[in-house]
Amino acid sequence: MRSRRSILGRLCIGAALCCVAFLAFGSATLYKWVDADGVTHYSDRPEPGAQKVKIAAAQTYKGDTRTASGAAQPPKSAAPSAASYQRLEVTNPEDGAVLWNTGGHVEIGATLEPELVSGHQLWLVIDGKSQQVGPDGATSVDVARGSHTVSASVTDANGNELITSAPITFIVRQTSIAQPPQGPSLPKPKPKP
Repeated sequence: MRSRRSILGRLCIGAALCCVAFLAFGSATLYKWVDADGVTHYSDRPEPGAQKVKIAAAQTYKGDTRTASGAAQPPKSAAPSAASYQRLEVTNPEDGAVLWNTGGHVEIGATLEPELVSGHQLWLVIDGKSQQVGPDGATSVDVARGSHTVSASVTDANGNELITSAPITFIVRQTSIAQPPQGPSLPKPKPKP
């Protein structure tokens, strides 16, 4: 048999959940009453001796779309715009490029024709993370060793995507002491005495 406190605790939790549910659906009228055992109840239907409780609309918040790095994220929906761009492509690095010993930094650039219209924004999407760039379309990014994908897009003042480039892929490699580069033009390691 369950204790009276356990039952009362569960009823209070149930009442609190009902309040939260009503708040989630905007402005609502609730009825509140206390039963013979001293338990407070809430309902959307009046009960004998219940008091009417007016609940205001729930407060809401819509945050901006930012990535973990803090850069704003462009929306993915497309919409028509007065400007018509004919060409957008990532030009640096070249698709399939293998970059050696970059120190973790890579220069990325995109070309847009015609020029960026005032109020529009140019974005580079690097490994799925968006980064806004200036009208020149160039930026330096920090990347680790491995394969990376980059594309570019332009959004209007409302955040609607106007044009997107084809993605390119490049690879960053770093010389390692564990596996030094070898080849016919490199000196052979000297054997240890």
